[in-house]
Amino acid sequence: MGRSAEAFEEEQRALDARVESLLAAHRGDPRAVIEMLLLAADSRAERISYGYVRGRLPDQQ
Repeated sequence: MGRSAEAFEEEQRALDARVESLLAAHRGDPRAVIEMLLLAADSRAERISYGYVRGRLPDQQ
């Protein structure tokens, strides 16, 4: 059975609030928000790619 419309709407409101918060933090500049999100994703990917993938542990560089 699918999710209720109320549950979906609540999740959408929460997501909208996060987007608005990001925009407010970057003075309404969507390019700055996108750049920050890309940098965060790149940083996370770099941290995650240690260990089994690269044969290194996070504390080894």
